[in-house]
Amino acid sequence: MSRIKEIYLHPDTFTKMCKLRFLKFYNSKDDGENKCKVSYLVGPGFAEVRYLHWYGYPLKSLPSNIHPEKLVSIEMPHGNIQQLWDDVEHNGKLKQIISRACNFFTKSPNHSLTLHLDKLVNLNLNNCKSLRILPAGIFRLEFLKELDLWGCSKLKTLPEISSAGNIEVMYLNGTAIEELPSSIECLSRLSALYLDNCKRLKSLPSSLCKLNSLNFIYLRWCSSLKSLPDELGNLEALDSLIAEGTAIRE
Repeated sequence: MSRIKEIYLHPDTFTKMCKLRFLKFYNSKDDGENKCKVSYLVGPGFAEVRYLHWYGYPLKSLPSNIHPEKLVSIEMPHGNIQQLWDDVEHNGKLKQIISRACNFFTKSPNHSLTLHLDKLVNLNLNNCKSLRILPAGIFRLEFLKELDLWGCSKLKTLPEISSAGNIEVMYLNGTAIEELPSSIECLSRLSALYLDNCKRLKSLPSSLCKLNSLNFIYLRWCSSLKSLPDELGNLEALDSLIAEGTAIRE
């Protein structure tokens, strides 16, 4: 498969695959762009797809004939996708998006995420090097439990958290974040916070110490972090605080 550069699928092929549920395009190498291209992406063949995985997806948006209300999972590692759908009537069953090293939110961040992904449980944008901003509504997604922004090296801030979220685990490792919003106290179910290698992180808000469910804080190699909040002792559920490689003196 590694030598295939283009696949042409005739419309009749999709008619015969009307019950297709699982579609996965692999890449034969761990690095580099997937050179496999699909020339024909319209027709009824994708209408019943539940799981779609496409390494190195070459287009900026998904085919309009894929029905979001039927999808359970989308994985787009190392893809070029910038948006999902412009106009979707149903929010669907979408549970997870994995989209690494892509320009995921550059076109219509608020619209794409908050209107169509309200069933989202796991949002993984690991290594999305072009990601600079997150939609304000991301913390209002009722079912979102895990937010993975590991390696989003251009992400400098998080949006303010205006309502109680259900996020339990948040990965901010290797981002360019300098501080966390004081409204982080709204994430009452947050149990693990990963901030390793956030070299621009200068401080932690005292409001972080109001999170009664917080068990783990990882601050390894946060070389600009010089102190911890005085109220840290209020975190009764805290089991592990790892802060090696920081600038903390006391």
